Amino acid sequence: MTAQPATTVVVGVDGTRDGERAIEYASALAAREHLDLRLVHVPHEYAMYAPMAPYLPQVTMREIGDIGESVLQEAAKHAEENGVPGERTSTVLAWGPRTEALLQQVGDAKCIVLGSRTSTVQHLLTGATSLSVVAHSVVPVRCIPPAWSGPRSAAGRIVVGVDGSKADALVLQEAFAEADAAGARIEIVHAWRPVSPYDAAITGRVLRDDWDKTTREQLTRSIELVAAAHQRVVWELRLDYERVTVALHEAAAQADLLVLGRHGHRGPLGLLVGSTTRTLLHHAPCPIEVVPLREDDR
Repeated sequence: MTAQPATTVVVGVDGTRDGERAIEYASALAAREHLDLRLVHVPHEYAMYAPMAPYLPQVTMREIGDIGESVLQEAAKHAEENGVPGERTSTVLAWGPRTEALLQQVGDAKCIVLGSRTSTVQHLLTGATSLSVVAHSVVPVRCIPPAWSGPRSAAGRIVVGVDGSKADALVLQEAFAEADAAGARIEIVHAWRPVSPYDAAITGRVLRDDWDKTTREQLTRSIELVAAAHQRVVWELRLDYERVTVALHEAAAQADLLVLGRHGHRGPLGLLVGSTTRTLLHHAPCPIEVVPLREDDR
């Protein structure tokens, strides 16, 4: 079955400043790529327990729907104020579990855009939703943190994390395509550091130098295969003898986007999002894009 061409940017909206930030980011992306905007709002789920159900008015669900439509109208207005014509914007009031409802709208999407929460409690709530969407989406997901200061602040720099696995190709393809479209340069980061101080003492400087030389040669070959299709993009490879999350977080400072692979693992107790990606979703200083990986790239 042939996948539908990407014609839309899907945005999760909720009537908060975080949702507005997602709209602002998605509007700039849609305008640049000549894509439509689909604003999706999923009302809060309410559990109607038997003892309280008789005392709830019959219009409750209708009122919830009215509030949801109001949220979407304001979202569409905000998108238009950010340069997306009304005829290129559609709104969807979706019902059911939030992740499932959002993911039902991505058949023709380039990506999903979500706003990261600002307060601690809200962050925990939406952090779960964002993580769930990232874990199950078949298209890239971009999460926009409070630190993002708007499309006019673009620095022309994209950071991408690679680990030397088969998944690097997909992550690099996404990063190079974005850099090509945005006129940005790419900084490719690969980090490694022994976990234990005993490991560090044993390996010493010699192994570190050998790691640098061998890894640089192998990664450069992989990068050049992707870069060949994007001749205008300037790129550099940075090897960092540091913990992965620390290296990527530092590199992402003042970046327009941090691109990572989902890197989860299957199985009964498997996590669909790797620990590095999970950590950076909560703490990235710039927008972060998580690229879903094919089954054979895991």
